[in-house]
Parts: sequence; structure tokens; C-alpha cells
Amino acid sequence: MSEQGARRYPRTFHGLIVSMVVLVIVVVVYWALNNVTHDTPNEGGSAVDYRSAVHDVQAAGAPLKVVYPTSLPQGWKATSADYAPPSGPGTGPTWGLGVVTDHDSFVGLRLEATPLTALVATYIDKNASSDGQKTLHTALGDAWSTFSDAGGDTGYAMQLGDDVLLVYGSADKADFTTFMQSLTQAELPGVSSPASPAGSVSPLG
Repeated sequence: MSEQGARRYPRTFHGLIVSMVVLVIVVVVYWALNNVTHDTPNEGGSAVDYRSAVHDVQAAGAPLKVVYPTSLPQGWKATSADYAPPSGPGTGPTWGLGVVTDHDSFVGLRLEATPLTALVATYIDKNASSDGQKTLHTALGDAWSTFSDAGGDTGYAMQLGDDVLLVYGSADKADFTTFMQSLTQAELPGVSSPASPAGSVSPLG
């Protein structure tokens, strides 16, 4: 009887080891399949109603006076519109907007009380070059600091009170001009007063 028990024990222990190995293999295969077949989110996502987001922020009396385009050209779509309140002492609210053009290029917008160098490093490139000042007549101002990186991304920035506005992305100069000329901080209808219409487009100097 003891001899049979002695013979059964090694076989049971061996089976347990085999089962554990099989389980590990199944877990590894499942992880690999999920990482291969799930696409990384990109800038060409579903359209969002950015004007509704602007309206909600303005109606709530948020401390940040958000910047947004009065309208988007045919074929363009907003893919993100995000307002975040201060996250703690010494922090301020932030606003971001993402747009895909009819050429499938990207234009993003950030407005927050963050040093310009930090915004450029985060949203363009940590090694982005400063390309001086450009003149573009907009409702927000005319003088824009410009940046670019080796990959072809571009950025335009200006100070708005305590906040820094950065417009960035992979779009060409004409699309940047169109987008930036449409930017406003006017209150939307239903909040207080009608939004001001966008001015005429002038080329980036």
C-alpha cells in the first residue's frame, strides 16, 4: 500500500507542474494577442461636439477663459475637447482641443498656466527649435512665437494673461492659418453674448 502511494505522489506532483506551465503559456499567449491586435489610439478618432464642451465650460464660470475656433472648415473634425480643473495647490485649470483636417493632418491646442518650454517639450518635441516670431493677425493677438522639430511638426504660441496658448501639430502653413484665424475667447450664444465672427484670413508672416 505504501509502495503504491509512493508511486502515485510523484505522478501527481508532475501533473501539477505541467498544469502550471500550461497556465503560464496560456496567459502569455493571451497577453501577446491583446497587445498585437489592439490598435494604439490615434488622432483620427470619432468626432466630438467641441462647441458643446466650450458652452459647458463657459456656463460653469470656469476660471480659464477657453480658446476655440468659431467654426471648422468642411471636412475638418474635432476629435477631443478637454477641460481639467486645478489638480491641487499651485496648479491651474487646463484646456485642450484636437482637430483633424481634411488632409488627415493634426492641429492641437493647449491653454494652461505652464511654462512655454514645458508645453513645447511635451506637445512638439523636447529638442524642438525656436524659429523666432511670426505675424498673424488674429482676434487673440498678432505676434506668435514659432517652433518646429525634425519630424515636421510645428507650433505657434502666445501669452494670454497668466496662461500660455500653444497651437501645434503636423498641418501645413495654410491649415494653421485657417485654424488660428478662427480662434476666439468670445462667449457662445446662450452663455452671455454671441461669439464674434472670425476675421479674414491673412497668411502667416
